[in-house]
Amino acid sequence: MRIYLIRHTTPCIPRGTCYGFTDLDVAPTFETEASRLRPLLPAVPLNVYASPLQRCYRLAQFLFPNAPINADDRLKELNFGDWEMQRWDDLGENALQAWMTDYVHTRVPGGESYEDLYARSIATLLEITTTGQDSAIVTHGGVIRSILAYVMNTPLEQSFETRVEWGRMARLDYDGKAFQVVGIDE
Repeated sequence: MRIYLIRHTTPCIPRGTCYGFTDLDVAPTFETEASRLRPLLPAVPLNVYASPLQRCYRLAQFLFPNAPINADDRLKELNFGDWEMQRWDDLGENALQAWMTDYVHTRVPGGESYEDLYARSIATLLEITTTGQDSAIVTHGGVIRSILAYVMNTPLEQSFETRVEWGRMARLDYDGKAFQVVGIDE
């Protein structure tokens, strides 16, 4: 089976703002960015899964207008809890440094750790593979990096070395036993 991991397009938010669970709209460049993805997708029907946040769900609707979309909360970005919609610069160096020292295991106040996001992302991926059907997952950078870390057996601490830009895609094959990365669109 083939799985297409698709990251949402550019969100409409000022640079330097912390967000994850916040339901942001997309930037005015949405159609241009989304149209770039269409020719990279197969003409055959896919099972479509998406984060329910509009920056993902709207892209799923654009790319797969005739497909039912399975919205799944587990495909949301990292929950930044008390930090949501605050400027990174305003969080305080001590709080930010404590989290950055071990973001894999340390939960953001009122939120979650990267390990939490990883666990829910992989559980969702493995559930999707039980269908045996080619699928598209329209989601966020953190979820995609988590899945790629799992597939490539990369330690989570190194997973941010994999670039996953807005409006880009990674392709996986799954033979029922193992995953293989067959492309990462940059």
